[in-house]
Amino acid sequence: RKRASKMRGKRDILLKIMKLMVPFWNIMIFAYVWALYYNERTTPEFWKQNMVISLFLYLIVYIAFGKLYNAFKIGTYKISELVFSQLLSFGIADLCLYLECCLLHHGMIQLIPGIAAVIVQLFGSMLLITIAKRYFARYIPPQKTLLVYGAARTDTEEFADKLKGKFSHMIQIEEMASQEQGEEALLRKIDNFGTILLYQVDEQVRVKLLAEGIQRDKTIYITPRIEDILLTNFENRHIIDTPLLKAKTESSDYFGKRVLDILISGVMLCVFSPFILIVALAIKLEDGGPVFYKQKRVTKGGKTFDILKFRSMIQDAEAKGYQPCTTGDPRITRTGHIIRATRLDELPQLINILKGDMSVVGPRPERVEHVEKYTAQLPEFAYRLRVRGGLTGYAQIYGKYNTSAEDKLKMDLMYIERQSLLLDLQLIFLTIKIMFIPESTEGFKKEDVEKKSE
Repeated sequence: RKRASKMRGKRDILLKIMKLMVPFWNIMIFAYVWALYYNERTTPEFWKQNMVISLFLYLIVYIAFGKLYNAFKIGTYKISELVFSQLLSFGIADLCLYLECCLLHHGMIQLIPGIAAVIVQLFGSMLLITIAKRYFARYIPPQKTLLVYGAARTDTEEFADKLKGKFSHMIQIEEMASQEQGEEALLRKIDNFGTILLYQVDEQVRVKLLAEGIQRDKTIYITPRIEDILLTNFENRHIIDTPLLKAKTESSDYFGKRVLDILISGVMLCVFSPFILIVALAIKLEDGGPVFYKQKRVTKGGKTFDILKFRSMIQDAEAKGYQPCTTGDPRITRTGHIIRATRLDELPQLINILKGDMSVVGPRPERVEHVEKYTAQLPEFAYRLRVRGGLTGYAQIYGKYNTSAEDKLKMDLMYIERQSLLLDLQLIFLTIKIMFIPESTEGFKKEDVEKKSE
């Protein structure tokens, strides 16, 4: 065990060194092109006195967005996603410094050197990330994992397939064991694996395996229950010598959220107005039908409102009743495919935000019949109605269109229990990234819809 721990330590040190190579490259390019070229030619006196300040500010912005977009987690994500995350991170940092130079120069300055810097940063990052990923794949094998489950076998296999599809380079599930085997049998298995994954395991079994896993220095993952998430926002109360936790039952909208909603939706309507006109014209020209699609949704306090979307399906697509959107759904129009992939179909909801029906960030408002159905299955679903529905949120960023209702609920509750101005701003910037990831708009498979309808 000590030898394995020592090997992990050496591996982690080497990986950290490789991770530092990417930001070092980008900062060096910035120092040469952005600071040296722009500041020296526009404000020589500022260059002499404040270059260190400029470098420091650039570093803060770049590292902050790099962490937000997971641009430094080389071992976890695919090369394409890492490169795109790096592009967003240093792109935003470069833009901030360019604007700084424009302000100091009291006017617009030449953009070509800045664009050249971004191209060099991009190709350098791509090369370094590719080298680091190859090193990771060659010298850091996936962790032998024991998956202990308390759910149905079919649900567990679906969960395991998700991990294999995206994180097979990190986690290798070698055995799946039901909690029904008993604690003693499961504890005997633990020593043969470096990682233990607990999927919907009963509380008593989970506590025992967690304690033993920690004691034996194992890497442990668990899928949280809804009550685990709700506990994260309880307040400590030291009234007597027995620790107490107090639940927050009031609405968790923070002060100023409505002002933020009005400002952001107003600015976005102005900025995206050309796209709104183009999309509206494209929908109208394709089949002559209505531009907008209205649907009853439920928001804070159980109130209903008409949510607005650009119509992305044929007219009367739900004439036979509601049908979930499936992969390759024939009801989606040509324009619909484009606006769904780019999320432009959601733009009219900025009007809903201005009216106060929705917020920029929050749980997606559900259809009336879905709220009734999900609340009957999961009583905790009603907790989502403590806040306004949102244009974007945890489930939209970290989930997909076809993510299960229970998993979406857990993600929405994670947001509600931690809601703050800083978190909202983080999720807004993360939304920029997921707009370019097709996987997040993936529809239900036809066989899954058929199973649920049986």
